[in-house]
Amino acid sequence: MFDVAARCGSFKQAAQQLGVTQSAVTRQIQALEEQLDMRLFQRDNRVHSLTPVALELAPQIEQIFDQLERAIERTRSVSDNTTTQLTVAISSERFRFWLADKLEDFHSLYPHIQLNFARCADYFSGEHVADMVSAVQHQSWDIAIGYGSINDKHLQSQRLSKTQLVPVSSLSTNDTPFQQNWIINPDNPGHLKLTEHYQSKLKNQRIIHCDDFYMSLDLAQTEKAVTLVDSSLLTTQFSHLTPFREYAQTTKSPLSVFYKKRKRQSVALVAFIKWLQLINQ
Repeated sequence: MFDVAARCGSFKQAAQQLGVTQSAVTRQIQALEEQLDMRLFQRDNRVHSLTPVALELAPQIEQIFDQLERAIERTRSVSDNTTTQLTVAISSERFRFWLADKLEDFHSLYPHIQLNFARCADYFSGEHVADMVSAVQHQSWDIAIGYGSINDKHLQSQRLSKTQLVPVSSLSTNDTPFQQNWIINPDNPGHLKLTEHYQSKLKNQRIIHCDDFYMSLDLAQTEKAVTLVDSSLLTTQFSHLTPFREYAQTTKSPLSVFYKKRKRQSVALVAFIKWLQLINQ
C-alpha cells in the first residue's frame, strides 16, 4: 500500500487503484509509520508528499516488488512446463469400477500431474501389508489405495470412506442369499467377518474360496452362487447382478490412502489426496 501511495501521490488515487477506501489507505500508512517509528508522508489537505526518509525508501521498495514479480513469473513458467509424476497403487477392480471414469476430472484440474498406476491388493493384510509398506517406503509407489489396519511409523494415511461388503448374486430371485452357495476371499478379513456373522444361516451352504475379484464374478454366474462386492464398486456395470443390501456389513477398516511420512509432502501428492477425499464426500 505504501508503494502504490508513493507512486500515486495521493491517498485518494492509491485507494482507487487498490480498490479500497481512502480511510483504509490512511490507516495502513499510519500503522506502517508507527511500526517503523518514522514519518513517511507530509499531509497537507489533499496533498501527500513523501518525507526525505520515504523518498529514500520508495524506489527501493518498488525495485523489490519488481524483482519479486519477475521471480514469480519465472516460477510460474517453470511450473507450467513441468510435469510432476505420481505412482498410484490400486487394485484392478477399484481402478476399473471406482476411479477410471473420474480421472478426466482430475486431469482437467491438474493437467501437469501425470498419474502412473501399479496394481496392489484392495485390502492390506498379511503379506500384502509388508509388500505395500516396502513399496511406499522405497518410493516405488507414492500412494497406495485400499483398506486395512496398518500401524507403521514410516507411513501416514488419510481416510476416504467407509466400506460395506454387499452379497450379490447372478440369480434374479426373491430368495435370501443364504439359499445359495457363497464365494469368499479367505485372505480378506471383511469376508471372513461377514461369513462368521451369518455362520448359522450358511451352515447348509457350500463355501467356495477364491482370492481374485474377477474370478469370483465369473464363478458367481457359473456356480449360481453369491459373492461379496464392495458397495463403492457397485456401478451400473453390475446391473446383471442382484445385490442383497439388507445383508451388507461395514468393514472394520475404512478405505484409505497410504503414503510415506515426511515433514513436507509434495504439492502433487496433497492435491491428489484432497481430490480423492472430495469425490468420496
